[in-house]
Amino acid sequence: MSDMAPPPAPPAPQWAPPPAPPTAPPMSGRPGPVNDTSKIVAALSLVIWPVALFAILAEPYKGEKFVKHHAIQGLGLGLVLTIVSWVLSSVFSMMFFSLSTIALIGMFSSLIGLVDLVIGIFVIIQAIKVYNGEYVELPVVYGFVKSYIGE
Repeated sequence: MSDMAPPPAPPAPQWAPPPAPPTAPPMSGRPGPVNDTSKIVAALSLVIWPVALFAILAEPYKGEKFVKHHAIQGLGLGLVLTIVSWVLSSVFSMMFFSLSTIALIGMFSSLIGLVDLVIGIFVIIQAIKVYNGEYVELPVVYGFVKSYIGE
C-alpha cells in the first residue's frame, strides 16, 4: 500500500470579488451637492434664515441648484415664521390688555410654544435629510417659492 499515491487535491476555488452594490437612480435629473460645504450650507439654510440669505447672495453658492433649492425654502420659511410670530404676539398683547385673564394668556402661550416646538423638530429632521444629500420640499413653503427656485 505504500506504492499508492495520495489522491489528488481538489482545485482551489477561484476568488471572485463581491458584486457591486446597486446604484441609486438619479433623482429626476436634479444635481446633487457639489461638496460637503454645500450640504452644510443647504442644511443650515433651512434652520437659520440669515444663512439662507447668505447662500442666495454669496458667489460660490448662488449658482448651485442644490443650495439654491433649499436656501430659498429656508428664507421663505424664516420670513413666514417671523411674520406669523409678529402677528400672534400683537394679537397676544391686545388680548392681554383687553381680557387680562391669566389662564387664557397661559393657554395661548403654551399653544404657540407647542406649535413652535413641532415646527422646529420637523425642520431639523428635514435639515438632516438635506445634509445627507436629499432634496427636501417643505410642505407649505415649497408651493409658494417654487417659481423662485426655477422648477
